[in-house]
Amino acid sequence: MKRLELSGLSMIVLAFSAVGCCDKEKADLAAMTRDRNELSEKMKGLQGDLSMSKEREANLMAQVTQKDGELTVARSENTDLKTKLAAKPVGPGPVVKPGESELYRGTVEGDVLFAAGHADLTANGKAELDKILADVKKSAGPGTVIRVVGHTDSDPIVKTKNLWKDNLDLSANRAMAVTRHLISSGISARSIETIAMGEHHPLDAAKTADAKKKNRRVDIVVVRRG
Repeated sequence: MKRLELSGLSMIVLAFSAVGCCDKEKADLAAMTRDRNELSEKMKGLQGDLSMSKEREANLMAQVTQKDGELTVARSENTDLKTKLAAKPVGPGPVVKPGESELYRGTVEGDVLFAAGHADLTANGKAELDKILADVKKSAGPGTVIRVVGHTDSDPIVKTKNLWKDNLDLSANRAMAVTRHLISSGISARSIETIAMGEHHPLDAAKTADAKKKNRRVDIVVVRRG
């Protein structure tokens, strides 16, 4: 009988133990659930922050792309401006002084007038000068001066460097050759001024063959003084 009572008491103890065990598991499960929920909320918050960061990054990249485009356009416009400025004709420049007015300007390419590196007029060069003589004479008159201006490109003299000190020397001798031809054609030497510019007043500052060809020239400018 005592054994039976003891057995019943053991079962009650075991039952209470089982109930206590379940309560602990439930508490642990509840704690884990809370932790999971908190982590889930944190994850949502981080995902939201990440989404906002990506959006900001996309906006910044769009701004950078826009600025790059604007910079490219600005560089292109700057290059175009430099090209236009470089290619801008000399115009009156140093040839026409303050208080004077330009009445006529004739330009003949150096490659037509002279052989490369030389200052003797070719037959074609003399013919080209004769074509503009009538206009020169028509523009010239009392109170005017005819300025013959020699120009070269910027390349150093190589093949005929034994003849000339530099491009300025070559341009001076070429201008003098044109001056002599004008005098021989009936223009008074007293009305002519001969000027050497060398490579210092180009029509086109580019380094291309076409630009250099343009820069090798002789200008004949009729100017009225005062």
